[in-house]
Amino acid sequence: MKMNAAVRGPATRRIITGLMLTTCLGTLAALPANAQQPPELEEIVVTGTRVAGRTATESLSPVDVFSNQEIVQQGATDTNDIIRTLVPSFNVSRNAISDGSTFVRPPTLRGLPPDQTLVLVNGKRRHRSALVQLGGGALAAGAQAPDLAQIPSIAIQRLEVLRDGASAQYGSDAIAGVINIQLKDASEGGSASLQYGSTYEGDGDSMRAQANVGLPLGPDGFFNVSAEYTDAEPTNRGVQHPLAPAGAPDPVMNWGDPNSESKRLFVNSGIDLTDSQSIFLFGNYGETKVDGSFFYRPPTTTHAVNGPTIPVPGDPDGFRFIEFFPLGFTPRFFGDIKDASIVGGFDHELESGFRYELSAGFGRSQIDYSLKNTVNPSLGPDSPTEFFVGRLVQEETNLNADFAYPIEIGLASPLNFAFGAEWRRELYEIGPGDPASYAVGPYASFIDLATGEPAALPVGSNGYPGFRPEDSGEFKRDNYAVYIDTETDVTDALTLGVAARYEDFDFFGDKINWKVSGRYELTDWLAVRSSVNTGFRVPTPGQSQTSSVQTTFLAGNPNPVARGTYPAASIVAEYFGAEPLKPEESFNVAAGFVADLPGDISLTVDYYNIKVEDRIALSGDFEPTAADQAALAALGVPGANTLGLVNYFTNAFDTRTQGVDVVANTSYDLGTGSLSLTAAVNYNKTKVTERDETVIDDTRMADLEEQLPEWRGNLTGVYTVGPMSFLTRASYFDSWTDTATYGRSFGSEWVFDVEGSYTFNDFVTVSVGVQNLFDAYPDKLAPDADGTFSSGQVYPDTSPIGYNGGFWYARITATF
Repeated sequence: MKMNAAVRGPATRRIITGLMLTTCLGTLAALPANAQQPPELEEIVVTGTRVAGRTATESLSPVDVFSNQEIVQQGATDTNDIIRTLVPSFNVSRNAISDGSTFVRPPTLRGLPPDQTLVLVNGKRRHRSALVQLGGGALAAGAQAPDLAQIPSIAIQRLEVLRDGASAQYGSDAIAGVINIQLKDASEGGSASLQYGSTYEGDGDSMRAQANVGLPLGPDGFFNVSAEYTDAEPTNRGVQHPLAPAGAPDPVMNWGDPNSESKRLFVNSGIDLTDSQSIFLFGNYGETKVDGSFFYRPPTTTHAVNGPTIPVPGDPDGFRFIEFFPLGFTPRFFGDIKDASIVGGFDHELESGFRYELSAGFGRSQIDYSLKNTVNPSLGPDSPTEFFVGRLVQEETNLNADFAYPIEIGLASPLNFAFGAEWRRELYEIGPGDPASYAVGPYASFIDLATGEPAALPVGSNGYPGFRPEDSGEFKRDNYAVYIDTETDVTDALTLGVAARYEDFDFFGDKINWKVSGRYELTDWLAVRSSVNTGFRVPTPGQSQTSSVQTTFLAGNPNPVARGTYPAASIVAEYFGAEPLKPEESFNVAAGFVADLPGDISLTVDYYNIKVEDRIALSGDFEPTAADQAALAALGVPGANTLGLVNYFTNAFDTRTQGVDVVANTSYDLGTGSLSLTAAVNYNKTKVTERDETVIDDTRMADLEEQLPEWRGNLTGVYTVGPMSFLTRASYFDSWTDTATYGRSFGSEWVFDVEGSYTFNDFVTVSVGVQNLFDAYPDKLAPDADGTFSSGQVYPDTSPIGYNGGFWYARITATF
């Protein structure tokens, strides 16, 4: 499948990868076997520097490009952590005891929410996770995005991160940028690896087995398969809960990573039908089982569950839940995640250079929740201790028709004129839990037998009430889009691109987004580039329908609090003043320069300014008074009398995010080997520019502005000599503040990683490495006045460096 010569202008090495040329959403996505590495494609994806390129220095916007070697040369087993290590403007934390956010981690790019970054696989839109984030940090709260952890590293041939708005080119979600994952496409050979590691503390043992094989598919095709199995044990960085009695397990709850087991399969295939026609098919299936600890419920009279004495007919002493759990109890939360997708298409290039592609895709994410070692307190002694909480499903169907034609108009290169159409359907499903998981039992309101005072016990499975039938169902939304995208070399020095996209969404109307970008070579070693673009993102069906009750702790309060999260159109949200959700809109300005400096140094500096109006997120917390609780109960809200906090989905604020990305790399001979160096720095600052102060309070605003480090950077060196390779990486994380949960700031940290490898007979490679070599931890939380930690938590789980400390690993890889 050759790229027509008319499409290539003087800047043939410009990294386009479907990101800037955008002949379609991935027109170049799946190449047939006999064109896996054609010279033309290599020209497109190579940066043109004299070192292994990290950034697309000849693109109109900043694009980071990472090879499979860079991806696998680290100990992380989660793709989120791999990208965080490589891209300083990409952040992801490991949230403990955060309900679904513990299972599906929410990353951010350039300080914007997870669902403002579009994820592509082979240039095609990746479906969202079924989880709408309710925890996971201030920026993630309320977001719904793809689950990057479902993509195993061994399946990735190349990772491209476009750090610029691209809604006009790719549609909704591309406000912060685009992550494009290109799958392996070899028709022969393969590799297999086995990695084992553990933390310095001796917990969190992790095992990962991976394999990839390329097979021929007829004389002109390929069938590439990647498989992964991971098994990770939990970690704990907490201390024993101060209210745990003698004889209770130590610890009674885990402040750390959950227990996790995953099986994943990715397939990528393509066939050349003729010299100008090809078909492709790729997809995945994965299963992940995760379980983690919730907060401990001590056997004390002050605890909402274990405290009151329930009057039971025929029992003069009544009943307390310590009869079930004399040492208190810690609910255990289980998630069963299934993820699948399939994408196929047909590509044809005519002799005239006109090219078209027709494709279709389907993706599905499903999460089943269950709870063990807990009760529905309102059911009293009749409560079970295990519950199926419910099911979440996200389905997406995409149909695309994409066309491109190079038009000769007398400029330095033909005008590449691309246009196309897309239809997409989203379905979000909420499946109810067991009746006992949401039942309003007889002890939701009663008279405490011990005190004679009115009392109330929480409703639903304690820790995470089940989804009710009245909140369940299927919720659909369709949208369609048409776009045009043009790019040309006006002169040998000047390249311009203009794109526009019209989208129409059910329930939310239509919008035209546009983008103008350019690049000008001032000299043969210095060029400037800039872009201006708009974005438009509508609420997902999940954001419009999600409701949940979680248990949380707040700064300065040692007791757990029930927080209810509700859709904007719900009775509870409307009671507290919610308005219907509407789309968010963005305006993005970026400018920078690229330079080839003496000493074979490649340097890029890029500034960005992203304004987002009517941000879709969760509101601040409202604290219902006794009168509010009574009013909500009268409106039929179950468990209203036990709600300590309420928030809801809202558009009640605008933000401006500004920052600078700096990337420099070089390589040179050192002794008998070669040394490559890469330095990357990101400065990022978000400001809430407008807000409804009754909805976004000072605490919520502070976390939106300050919960991420303003400065992040890394310096990576790789020295290769013969069969040996040595990697050293230093990463810097600036200070940050968590106001709502911890009420304080945390200091900056340096994290160092090392890895050494030796290859035997060009076949087997043995690697040994350490992440967080010097065992860095975030600052500890402040202990209580008596020196204890009220909930057993010692470190903040919103820390950008995590909380597990050092991690060592060993890996053996066979290549064939």
